Amino acid sequence: MALILLLFSSCSSDNSSQEVPKEINTLACKNRPGQISFGGDTNTIVYNSQDKPIEITTREYNKAAPAEPPITRIFKIDYNAQGNVDKVSKSIGNNLESSYRLEYNSGGKVIKQSEFNALGVLVSSTDAHYDDSNVLTGITTHKIGTTAEVTTSYEYADGNLSKKSVQNLYDLDSQEYYTADYTYTYFLDRENKVKPYFEGPVGLLFISNVSNQQSLQYLPNYVPYQLFFANETSSEKKMLKNIEIIAHRYSTRDTTKIDYSYEFDTDGFPTVQRGKFTNITRRYVSTPFGGSVLLVTPHESTIEKTINFFCN
Repeated sequence: MALILLLFSSCSSDNSSQEVPKEINTLACKNRPGQISFGGDTNTIVYNSQDKPIEITTREYNKAAPAEPPITRIFKIDYNAQGNVDKVSKSIGNNLESSYRLEYNSGGKVIKQSEFNALGVLVSSTDAHYDDSNVLTGITTHKIGTTAEVTTSYEYADGNLSKKSVQNLYDLDSQEYYTADYTYTYFLDRENKVKPYFEGPVGLLFISNVSNQQSLQYLPNYVPYQLFFANETSSEKKMLKNIEIIAHRYSTRDTTKIDYSYEFDTDGFPTVQRGKFTNITRRYVSTPFGGSVLLVTPHESTIEKTINFFCN
């Protein structure tokens, strides 16, 4: 949606990553950013002659240890003859971590996404399903070595994604499968003017950095990049206002809420994003006398990040 749903830093060499962009926050920079800073993180985009990104480098700080060096991820993007993304390679530092191949239907929508590890071995595949109008209705993800497929269905209202239901998510702690329902609301008077570089399953996997999840879902405690640089579906046109996630596990309803607000410039682009995150975590923990007990822990946090768009 997110969507996020969000763009990125550093160029293909260490020298280029140190270059200072010459222009900032002009309309041209916002429509075709060479670099975006989002809070303490920076992101750089390299384009081809058709103004399509061929390399995106993300530099993100560890929120739990901000004094540590940022994590650098490099996404290299190849296109097919029709101008669609054919392959994406993801590296951390100088080491290839994974690569992805994409297949499309006649309408140019992704219908299959295959993930390979650094050795080129297939580790998962995702099929996307559409209605007769090419609107995404669901995705099915199969991870090699597992029996259960993660399935997601989508619902829409007023031209925006309104609900998503996910089945067969796996909780490592309780070792059980569960279902999660996501509900979205938007600021209907505010268009999301930041151009997403990927959408649908592609965007969630590559830009939102959720490839280690068992399905292509929003991370419930960290979603800013999804909002600005990757749309979960092509039906997200407005600024995201709220996400509510209900996980049906531990014989109860775990509820997570994320509320957003923004400041905008005169061109209608966001300059500040604020968010409030609240949820309750339930986890089984071992006791000194054997057995386990269900530990219930409330969480609440806020974010406030300034967005700047650079030309280079």
